[in-house]
Formats: sequence, structure tokens, C-alpha cells
Amino acid sequence: MGLGPAAVKLNLELWQRGFFRDIHRVVDMGSQELCLSRTDFENLVRAACLSGYKHENFPGLDNFPKRPLCSARPFYEMLGAERYCCIDLNGEHGAIKHDLNFPLTDPSLNGVFDMVTDHGCNEHAFNIAETYRTMHLLCKKNGLMVIMQSVYRGNGYYNFDLSFFEGLAAANQYKILFASYVVAPAGGNEQYHIPGSRELLNMIDWSKANIYISYVFQKQTDAEFQYPYQGRYLSDIQGHDGYRLQFLPDPPSRSYVPISRRATLETFRAKHLVQELARRVLTRLKPF
Repeated sequence: MGLGPAAVKLNLELWQRGFFRDIHRVVDMGSQELCLSRTDFENLVRAACLSGYKHENFPGLDNFPKRPLCSARPFYEMLGAERYCCIDLNGEHGAIKHDLNFPLTDPSLNGVFDMVTDHGCNEHAFNIAETYRTMHLLCKKNGLMVIMQSVYRGNGYYNFDLSFFEGLAAANQYKILFASYVVAPAGGNEQYHIPGSRELLNMIDWSKANIYISYVFQKQTDAEFQYPYQGRYLSDIQGHDGYRLQFLPDPPSRSYVPISRRATLETFRAKHLVQELARRVLTRLKPF
């Protein structure tokens, strides 16, 4: 697991768009490392016009693809993070030792972090639901959850696709800031973000590529974590209609309009839209 070219590009994009102005504390699920060559890393940093890069702060980049590799810590610190930590049973890179199959037991970590990431870690825990519940607990309100996972040719217990993350967002009222597939030609280290379209993905020869999926969520509330259900199961309780509320073509940023079983798309009324708009306006005004 680690931050390859696609993950580095995504974080640099978030920095360019100003999101790191509000990101002071970062936690990685897993003892994450930078998985690209120094030349590729320096080219990406230079293209993003990011200052503050110092060669000596990134030991291990010259070793790629051999170990030991460089920890992700100096990358986040260069982007502006003041506190960095990671959680991994192996304890590498100073990780907090914790088995991600089980609930987080340190309440001092709950709601502390402005960014929580899963760059190819969570699929290695068999209890996959608990790993995303842990991310939810670690992330503070309005914080970001950045995910990069395998669709095809992964090396963990699970592969993922749109329905998993769309359902996760719908059940927990996450705003989706970004979503894409990532295509990596087999045998190389190039990685390309493409729109999250299955039709576009089906044009690719899967026998010649590794395929990943990437999401950036923004946590909107302090509510407890909700397990997603496909279709309309528990839609009245969770206040949504599952991940079926996708607007096509897939936009880069969106959120779900909560509706109930009694207010399906066929019977959607103007009052539901007005209520939702009022809720969002009040949420924005609350800090003032």
C-alpha cells in the first residue's frame, strides 16, 4: 500500500484548490509510503507550483521500488499539515498500533483529524465495515476522507466499485468532492485519473491494466456512522434512496438529496426540495 502517482496528483490538486488551508491534522489508515520515483515525484511537485520541497526531507525516494521507502509524512507536511500520524498493527513509520478489524478504543482520536486517508489499506482488514467506520470516527465535521482502492488486480481481500462508495456517501450524508477511476498500464508506474463512468472503463483492455477507484468525501455532520443498504432498505430511517440517486453524466462533485420511501423520484414534491435547501442554508449559517 502507498501513495502512487495518482494519489500524489490528487493531493496536489486538493492543495491547488485550497483545501489544505483547512487541513492541519492528517491520519493515514496504514503506515503509508510514497510509491514513485524521486524524478516522478519532483516533476509532479514542480507542475503543481508547490514550494518548500527539500531533497533531504524525502529519504527513501531514491530506493523505489525497493524498500525501505519514504514515509508519506513529509509529503503531507509539505502541503501544510501540522500533525501527521498513521494507524497500523505493524507499527512502521511510527504508526499507532491497532488492529483495524476491531473498533478504535482510544476516544482521544475521535473527531480530531481534518483529513483521513485510505490509500490501499482497508481492503487488507477482513472486517472491512469496521475500517470505514473508524475513518468516520477519526474525521472531524467538514473534514475530508480521501480513498484510493482497487477495482481489479488488487492484493487484499476486497475489490470495490461505484456502488460501495456511493452507498457509503448516501448513508452518511457525505458530500462527494471528487470521484474517478484510475487506470495504470500493467508493468509500468504511470497512473491516470479518468471520469467515473463504467461505459468509459469498458473501453479499456482490462488484461493490460490495473484499475483503481478514487473518492474524496467531505463529512457534513457529527452523526454516528450508518451502514449502507442497497436499494430502499431502511431508506425511511436513513433519509435517502440509496446510491440510486446518481445524476448522469457522473459529475465531479455532488451530494444526495435526502428523500424517503414515500417520496421516491416519481412522487418527489417541491416541498421536499425547499426543506432540503432550508436545512443546508441553516447549516451554513449556524457558525455565524
